Amino acid sequence: MNDTDFFTRITREAMNELARGKTSLEDTPTNTLLLACFGILSNHLTHQLARPLWAFAGSVAVGVVSYIITQLL
Repeated sequence: MNDTDFFTRITREAMNELARGKTSLEDTPTNTLLLACFGILSNHLTHQLARPLWAFAGSVAVGVVSYIITQLL
């Protein structure tokens, strides 16, 4: 198991514990609250950065394919 799997697992467990709603935010342990916040933030940033990167990679791939086709013709 690598570090990202471990981090993902413990943040997911913390988010699930908060989502159950059995304890209020004041009664939730600080570590659980902190891990849940990090998990939500990293998930949000990953999705915000991944979309533009995929668009850039797609446009570069289209450019490379069109260059290869132009060279062949």
